[in-house]
Amino acid sequence: MRKCIQCNQPIHETIHIYNLFKPPQIFCERCETLWLNSKIHKDGRCPKCLNNKISTDGECHDCQFLSKTFYLMEQLFCDYSYDGMMKEIIHQYKIKRDFYLAEVLARKLVLPQTQYDYIVPIPSPIERDIERTFNPVTTVLDKMGISYQDVLGTHIRPKQSKLGKIERSKAPNPFYIKDEEINIEGKVILLIDDIYTTGLTIHHAGCKLYDKKVRKFKVFAFAR
Repeated sequence: MRKCIQCNQPIHETIHIYNLFKPPQIFCERCETLWLNSKIHKDGRCPKCLNNKISTDGECHDCQFLSKTFYLMEQLFCDYSYDGMMKEIIHQYKIKRDFYLAEVLARKLVLPQTQYDYIVPIPSPIERDIERTFNPVTTVLDKMGISYQDVLGTHIRPKQSKLGKIERSKAPNPFYIKDEEINIEGKVILLIDDIYTTGLTIHHAGCKLYDKKVRKFKVFAFAR
């Protein structure tokens, strides 16, 4: 009997005419339900950053805050909320270094149907990748069979989760262009990160892309 790739419990699948020629299930019914419950419902959210804390007149406080310092991304694409099961998976994956969960994420994440020239992953400091033994973003992209341009690098910095919003906005930009060979001038970039929270990390990276005269950048995040 096949087992769920997420929880390793047996998959009870009844064979009938409707699924006879479909690929076999790889997630059990319970895990499928958990993924479904983690989906972002976009109604009432900011159309640009998917923030669910917007004012009665439709203004997004996150976008207002970011626009005082940065040229904003064109659009955030994200299917899952960073809570419940998704928060547990990413914590287990990144903090507990459960490398196998990259396969689980790769089976559920789908790139947005939008136009772009290059995919550029948000890097983590090499010291943290060495400590973890893998990069959490590019490992998932590799599992998905997605090609990307390794354009950005980043210096080590305090963990962003331990800093307040104002502290993060005033911190020096940690990103730099590490591959000057790739010409991104006039291109549309799809930045990919694991978690989108305040948007400061993404927009710091975007500053470096604009320094290289990209036309615009969009963002895909595993969770928001």
